[in-house]
Amino acid sequence: MNLRYLFKRTLPLALPALLSWGCTGDFERLNTNPYEVNPDDLPFEAQFLEPMRYSYPDQQNLFQYWTNLHIDLFGGYFGSPNGNFPSQRYNLDRGHCGGMHENFMLHIVNNTGRIIKQCDASGKADVAAMMRVVQTYNLLNYTDAYGPVPFTSVFATAGDAFQPSSFAYDSQQEVYARRLEDLDSALEGFAAGQTNLTATNDIWCGGDQMLWTRVANQLKLGIALRMVKVDPATAKQTASEAIAGGVLESEDVLISKGLENEMWLMFNWGDCGAGASLVTMLKGLEDPRLGLYFTRNTQPIVRSGAKPLQETDDEGKLVDKRNANGFLVYADADYLTLEEDGQTVLLREGTAYLGIPPGCNIGGKPNMYSNYSGWAGTFTMPQPILFAAEGWFLRAEAKLRWPELPDQSVQTLYETGVRTSIRNQYAYRKSYAEQGYAEFKQSLPDDWATLADDATIDAYLAGETTQAPYVDPATPDYNREPVNTLCVKWDEGASDQDKLARIITQKWIANFPLSTEAWADYRRTGFPALFAIGQNDSGGLISTAEGPRRLIYNETELNANTAACQRGVELLVGESSGAAQVAGDNGGTRLWWDRADVPAI
Repeated sequence: MNLRYLFKRTLPLALPALLSWGCTGDFERLNTNPYEVNPDDLPFEAQFLEPMRYSYPDQQNLFQYWTNLHIDLFGGYFGSPNGNFPSQRYNLDRGHCGGMHENFMLHIVNNTGRIIKQCDASGKADVAAMMRVVQTYNLLNYTDAYGPVPFTSVFATAGDAFQPSSFAYDSQQEVYARRLEDLDSALEGFAAGQTNLTATNDIWCGGDQMLWTRVANQLKLGIALRMVKVDPATAKQTASEAIAGGVLESEDVLISKGLENEMWLMFNWGDCGAGASLVTMLKGLEDPRLGLYFTRNTQPIVRSGAKPLQETDDEGKLVDKRNANGFLVYADADYLTLEEDGQTVLLREGTAYLGIPPGCNIGGKPNMYSNYSGWAGTFTMPQPILFAAEGWFLRAEAKLRWPELPDQSVQTLYETGVRTSIRNQYAYRKSYAEQGYAEFKQSLPDDWATLADDATIDAYLAGETTQAPYVDPATPDYNREPVNTLCVKWDEGASDQDKLARIITQKWIANFPLSTEAWADYRRTGFPALFAIGQNDSGGLISTAEGPRRLIYNETELNANTAACQRGVELLVGESSGAAQVAGDNGGTRLWWDRADVPAI
């Protein structure tokens, strides 16, 4: 088998060495699996699984380098208690930023391209359509992270026995144009009425072509709203087509075929935790999803140097005192405290929802931040691909921008999105969250049984509270005042700017934990406002106020695909509207659709 073909069929476990150390000399050897099976030798249906699975990688190291060390933080959902990760302080690491590139090039683009060609040639229009949607979903995440990326050159030789030594980059504008073409082709393929898709070979939609059609239209609508600053006419036309075709309304798309939930593992490792921006938003809005997303603090939060109380064991020896649940017990004076509802709360285990402040110099793990709110779920919890609630929020934004579109009112779309999110998140997460609370020996929230009832949702939609401040139990310098001043309750008399802020904020809450979409929305709209990082180590390349605008290209591309990568940087600069002093391959350079000179609405 050709070596370059094997290179495209990477062994995932080789990635940590590559990405951590930036080694390039042995790249092909390290990333060639001598036991790799030729996909052509597999049953045709089995070939669909890899690109679909790796849309949310079920391999911990790949997942960590894919989004967790950077995009998961930049989107405002998460924080890291491990101060050894420099990206959280905007000092972007090329190794850490390489995972998404490796994942998409090695597991998705080449595979989807090969299958699409085979299916087009054999007349399997529905399977080709499915792969075009999977390819589009991933390429949007890919290009929205980096800007220009290789696609046309990769697709042209996908599946060929001999691969070129270099892959040319496409501008982001070209990638977006091709995505729209592919989605239209996919919609035609689903309309052909073929029945090659089954629940066995389709782990996204279970062979439901109508659901696939809604997914394709939802991606079209998302593209339209990304493009609104750079091509408003095409954006409006695309949005109109997508809404008319029908986006998701009630059914979420989850990968639930026994795959790992890698976000649970990131929390378990202590490299990721709940972000202060999200936790304070959920607390301040009195959002019923807080307890669905996170547990309360997983361990006692105590002052530095605190020693647990002692007691005598059955053998008469002095040992650390533990309570009935097995947690260490300290003197009251040793527990850090918070003031909540006018009362002083001792931060014993399971007493408070706590998020990690962004980009502060908190040092390496373990530290007290490792014991903040935990993941409310299990290792077997399904991974999300798309949420139905997002379809309602996309429609709400489109109707706000183009009132003449034939759709329901902005308020109705907005409120339906909130209702759909709370109901669906409860149905999706309930049993797994219960196991997560049990794992940390915590009681369920008081409102657990009625969390998704109509009365609960009605009260939330009428809510007039706003984001809570972040108060750090140990370090006052990390405290943050609220940066979002709007409540949940719709205000028809508000400005379009405030209406957009409400829509995007609720979309942000509903899309948790899909950080790639959250980060993109933040960059294109500025909503919701996120807490500023405590320490900016970018050397002036990334604004503290605006945050990173992209990931940087990895060492492999710079060293093994040098000329093409440099051309990619030139395309990036040519499309960027940012300041000249930060233009180039750095985290402060704006993408094609991220216009600095066009208001959010």
